[in-house]
Amino acid sequence: MKTFPLGVAALALVACGTETAGEVDDPTAGITATVGMDDGGSADDVSDETANGSSNNDSTPGDDADDDDDADDGDPVQTRFDVGAGGNFFCQFKEAGTYCESNHAVVCGDNGDVVSDTSCVPDICEEGVGCVECLVGQVTCMGPNVMTCNAAANPSAWTLSEVCDPTMGQGCDAALGTCAELLPVGGTEPTGVYFQYADFATSGVFQGGYDVDSFENRIYVNRGTSIDVYEVELLDSDADGVFEPNQHPLNPDDLGPIEERVLTFIEAIAWPTSLTLSQAEVYANDVGIWGGGQNITEQLFAGGGSTVITTPPAWANNLFALIGFDDVNEVWYAGNEGSRRVFQYDAATDAWGIAFYYPPLAGSHMDGLEVVTQPETGIPFVYVSDMTSDFIGQYRLDPNLGWVQENLFEYEGTANTAVEGMGFGALNHFWITTGGALTEVGGGDLAEFTEPPG
Repeated sequence: MKTFPLGVAALALVACGTETAGEVDDPTAGITATVGMDDGGSADDVSDETANGSSNNDSTPGDDADDDDDADDGDPVQTRFDVGAGGNFFCQFKEAGTYCESNHAVVCGDNGDVVSDTSCVPDICEEGVGCVECLVGQVTCMGPNVMTCNAAANPSAWTLSEVCDPTMGQGCDAALGTCAELLPVGGTEPTGVYFQYADFATSGVFQGGYDVDSFENRIYVNRGTSIDVYEVELLDSDADGVFEPNQHPLNPDDLGPIEERVLTFIEAIAWPTSLTLSQAEVYANDVGIWGGGQNITEQLFAGGGSTVITTPPAWANNLFALIGFDDVNEVWYAGNEGSRRVFQYDAATDAWGIAFYYPPLAGSHMDGLEVVTQPETGIPFVYVSDMTSDFIGQYRLDPNLGWVQENLFEYEGTANTAVEGMGFGALNHFWITTGGALTEVGGGDLAEFTEPPG
């Protein structure tokens, strides 16, 4: 799900996205935060977790049924469950106080009733306290800044610990809690697969373009002085009464013929400045479009002109060839084609830092960047690609380990596609532009992280 970037002022209030892996015991604070993410980062181990600007915890109270007053007299304790945080029965066996459930702060009353139920996203729930920015002892990265959770603050809050120097190749290392010279994160051994679906060439409706994004069923393509808008429609071409965007002859999870897609040109939206082809990625949602290049520039559908959100630093070659937006924590990411490095923005200091490097995948340079929130868990992942679609790397920021390569998805098929731009949206798939074609990829193991529940 994509949401509206609220600009620099609003971004300044939000910390960058982190998730807590496994069960984290903080001896300093005496806090235990339990979350559904295994340290190993296995795709199969991701459970119900909400990523947020400080950390991502499902703090679960202990065995409440064992604390029931009737337990001592031999009567069986009937544990009752309800769907969702703060359900009707959540407080039934609890004393009055504040508890955490699925990153909700649930206040229980004296009579076992739910007094309030508050989602802490994008922050975190602390048992006995409620929603806070972070848990004492945690470290996170915000642009070039190393941030530590301040124990003296009430409630706890992020405090600047150290500023890294990107010109020296430094970045924030959350695992070390300090600035460090960054090395490529992850390997080149695939952990999953995905497939190609549609391929619209310029001989048809597609008019060409090098950078792309998508929102709902619309696709936005940079064509220099304009953003071309298309709509894509999925047909039930196998006539089985079901629309199956992931169905593919090679997909064991959804085996069958690829269902037909229809692409329709809608309009060309004039852009206030020239968008250099292949070096000015776009981001789109329901209220506007943001273009990269010499700046990240905002243009809203409702009008009112354009606004420069942020400008690339000199060490980034004064260019944002690639951009992506974390809609959970409202944090911009960017990159350029010169090296395989992902930049992260800190709006509070209006500063960019190097988030992580990734290893060579396929082709001579980086050419794809997108941030996609996993619908089921709310975890934002940064996806990267080289100049061909052989591989798509998946990364997340862990407060204990720093940036980790969660998965490396490999294209499975008989042909690959050059990458000049990469966006995500329509049919819950990635869309890739090559200049002369618009290609759709996804499904397979990628679907676990892109498909909504059910």
